[in-house]
Amino acid sequence: MVSVEDNSNPEFPSRCTSLEDTVSLLSSHETEESQSTGRSGLEEVCVSDTLLVPLPPTPYYKIEDKFRFDDLVPEEEGEKGKPRDRCNLYFIAFMVLGAGFHLPFNSFVAAVDYFMLSYNRTNMAFIVASTNSYTVCLAVIVNVVLVNRVSTHTRISFGYLAFMISLFSMTLLVALTILQGVASSAGFLVTIGATVFTGIGCGVQEASYYGYAGILPSKYTRAIMLGESFAGLFVSVNRIVTKLTIEDPFINTVIFFSLSIVGEIVCILLHRYIKKSKFVRYYKAREDAASGGENNAVVSFSPLPLKTKKSPWSTIKEGLKLRLKVSKKIWKLMFGILNVYFVTNLLYPGVASVIHSSWPDGWFPVVLITAFNLSDLLGTLATGLSWKMPDNTLLATGVLRWTLIPLLLMSVLPLHSPLIPGEICPLLAVLVLGFTTGYMGSTPMCAAAQAVGIEEREMAGNLMTMMMLLGLTLGSSSALVLNKVLGIDGQTEF
Repeated sequence: MVSVEDNSNPEFPSRCTSLEDTVSLLSSHETEESQSTGRSGLEEVCVSDTLLVPLPPTPYYKIEDKFRFDDLVPEEEGEKGKPRDRCNLYFIAFMVLGAGFHLPFNSFVAAVDYFMLSYNRTNMAFIVASTNSYTVCLAVIVNVVLVNRVSTHTRISFGYLAFMISLFSMTLLVALTILQGVASSAGFLVTIGATVFTGIGCGVQEASYYGYAGILPSKYTRAIMLGESFAGLFVSVNRIVTKLTIEDPFINTVIFFSLSIVGEIVCILLHRYIKKSKFVRYYKAREDAASGGENNAVVSFSPLPLKTKKSPWSTIKEGLKLRLKVSKKIWKLMFGILNVYFVTNLLYPGVASVIHSSWPDGWFPVVLITAFNLSDLLGTLATGLSWKMPDNTLLATGVLRWTLIPLLLMSVLPLHSPLIPGEICPLLAVLVLGFTTGYMGSTPMCAAAQAVGIEEREMAGNLMTMMMLLGLTLGSSSALVLNKVLGIDGQTEF
């Protein structure tokens, strides 16, 4: 004997005397209701040894041959499964991480007064900036080549290792100079070596982090740009405070670099948390789904699977085709950012740091660097305004920045008796240079991620970073030529 009980339909009898009666009743019930519900009675009941009970309706999942990230949630839920950035904590986190990969270089730039004093050379700003730009550009090129083979997190971790080596080397060098003295030639070589490590780490991390943020909403790319600007302001304030509170230039420099090390440690711990967060893993899964779930030339959170049988040459060809495809979509933005950073690195920090001033103890270069970093931050913050500069306007406005070149050169030439004397004019020019660098450097970087598909965003971030660093390198090379033309290799004034 089999019992049947239905709790959902009052017309359905609670008991059947035999299995045949049950089947007959089910058939008649299906005939009456199939036209109105479109469902079979067999879908509503379950047969067991003793009881037939109705099953609750199951959620409908869209089934396709190809996996999509949206299939992870019922169709009626839509975007409800998307993680939220409560209190903008992830935005702040990416700001801090963006500050982290520019913190070491800004530390070297802000301490240029110490380098000039220690090595008796007024062209240290040119040397530090040029060495850093060359190594950064080389590191970015290597990073773009290895984007298919080495995971993003491995490259970022390598960058932090390079940063810690450079900052610890400088701290130890200055400390040993205090204790027992170090030959200026040896100290100069250590400084250049530390600058090289800083450039390598910055190049690898910058391209990786922009690719990292490319899979997230565009505001996180802006967060990294803001972080870069905050790094410069933090380091400048750090330098001013250490110079004001501690008179000895060696002791205050040790404390200055030690605080930069603390900042890098904070970034390392924050990165370890971010990479495991649900927020990042959600957007990573969405990117994987958009690219078919494969680690192709765009997806680089994980290295290329070992089972891939493509030859190195075919991989290179596919990568070049992909880069050309993405470049056609963002070429105006690429040339715009190249032009912006070419002019910036041509004038800053080299030319700006050797402007003649009557201020004592090397304070004017520190003030100029602080003014640049503050205006750069304000320019980056301006990218959050609702109005966005069109691509063509960005290109045209970038050309106007070339007028700053003769203005600052007239503030330097001729040496010790410039055509534009005083500190006001070069200070205003540096403020304009910094603001336009912040705004016109951040805007194309954020716009590039929106001009391509989800699966192309990491590649777009890498290409934009490469063009930005190419502009920095060309600007530094031109600044070295200016260094020779201007003859800025004499003795320091303080």
